[in-house]
Amino acid sequence: MLSGILKGTFLCCESENSTWTDIINGNRDVQIASLIRIIYRIIIPTIVISGIFGNILILLVLSTPTFRGIAYLYLRGLTLAHVGVLVAWIPVFIRLGFGMRNNYPSVFYHAHLELVAVNTFAIAAVLIMSCLILDRYTFIFFPARIRNRNARKNVRSFTLCSFIVGFAVSAPLTSMRMVYEQWGDAGTLFILRENISVTQGALWNAYIWIMEIALRLCPSMILLLLNSFVVKRFLQLNAKKREFQSVSEKFRTANIPETSLLTRNKGYREEQHLATLMSMMTICFIVTMIPSILIQFVYHNNQETTDMGYLLFRAFAVVVELCNFAVHIFMYFSCSKEFRKEFFKLVQNKCRSTVVEEEFERPIGEIEDYSRHGTTVRLTPEQTKLNSPVSPSKLHPMEEDKESEVLNASDIL
Repeated sequence: MLSGILKGTFLCCESENSTWTDIINGNRDVQIASLIRIIYRIIIPTIVISGIFGNILILLVLSTPTFRGIAYLYLRGLTLAHVGVLVAWIPVFIRLGFGMRNNYPSVFYHAHLELVAVNTFAIAAVLIMSCLILDRYTFIFFPARIRNRNARKNVRSFTLCSFIVGFAVSAPLTSMRMVYEQWGDAGTLFILRENISVTQGALWNAYIWIMEIALRLCPSMILLLLNSFVVKRFLQLNAKKREFQSVSEKFRTANIPETSLLTRNKGYREEQHLATLMSMMTICFIVTMIPSILIQFVYHNNQETTDMGYLLFRAFAVVVELCNFAVHIFMYFSCSKEFRKEFFKLVQNKCRSTVVEEEFERPIGEIEDYSRHGTTVRLTPEQTKLNSPVSPSKLHPMEEDKESEVLNASDIL
C-alpha cells in the first residue's frame, strides 16, 4: 500500500525528469535494467487492466438479486476500492514505464495527487475488510443479535466513511513532492523532486510509521485473529455434522438422502462459503504485503535507492502488492458456487438478449416459480397429464377444443 513512501522517495523520481530509466541507462547491469523495464511496461499494465476487468465482473454479479446479504454490501464496497486502486495506478505505471509529459498539469498530478489517490482507495479497502470480518464474527458468535432496519444503510455509511478516512489520512502525502521549473534551450522543463524540508523531519517519519502500524499491521492482526475464530467455529460445526451423520446412518433407511439441519440450511452453506472466501482474502492480503514490509529492513540505507538490486526488489514488491487487488475474481470462482451460477446465468442472459421475446413460445402447462435464487420452470400435475404422450389432448387437440366449447355453451344455457 505504501510502497515508495516509507523507504526513500524513488517513486517520486528524485533528481530525474520522468522515470527510473535515466538511472538505469547509466548502470552496467543491462539485464536487470531490461527486466525492470519489462515489469513496468508489460507486467504491471497487464495486472492492472485484467484486475479492473475482473473487479467489474465481480460488481456485475454481486449486483444480482441473489446476493442481497449484508456481507455482499461490504464486498461490493471492497471491489469498488480495488477498482479505485487499479485505476489510480494507471498514471503511475505510465510515468514509470514510458515517461512523464512535460506539462505542468501532468507534473502537478504526479507531485501532489498521485500517491493520495492510490493510498485513499488502498486504505479504504483495508478498512472495509476489517468491518466485514467484524460483522461476520458478530453474526456467527452472537446469533441472537438482530439487525435493525437501518442495517443496510449503516453498511453504506461505513463504506463511505472508509473512503473519507482513507482520503483524510492520505492528505498529508500531497506535500511529499514538489514541482521545479528549469529553463534551458529547449524551453521550460518541469522536474519532479522530493520535498526534503518535509520528508526529512521527525514528524513526517512518525506520521509514516503510525500509518503503517495502524493501517497495515493492526488490520492484518484483526483479520488473521477473527478469521481464525470464524474458521474454527465452522470446523467444530462440521465435526458435529459428521458425528451426527455417523450415528444417523445406522438408523437411516437405505437410498434415502440425508436430511440433517445443517445439510438443508442454505444460510449455513452460504456462511461457509463466505468464511472460505474471507480466509483466502486474508491470506492474500498478508502474503502480498510481506515484500513491501521486508524492503524497509533489507534496504535500510537511503543511499541504496539507486542500487539495481533495490530497484528490482521494489518492482517485485509492487507487482506482488498489486496482485492483491487483481486476483479476487479467481477467489470468487473457486469459493462460491452461487457466484459461478450467477456469472454463467448473467452471460447466458447477455447472449440471449438478441432473441425477440415474442418469438419465445412457452410449452403447454409450464408455469413460473419465482424463488430466491432466480426463476425456475415446473409443470403442474394436471398439465403434466395433458402433456403426456398417451394423453387425449396430444392425440386429438382439436377435438378437445370442440368439447370445451360445447361444455361452455351448455353451462351458459
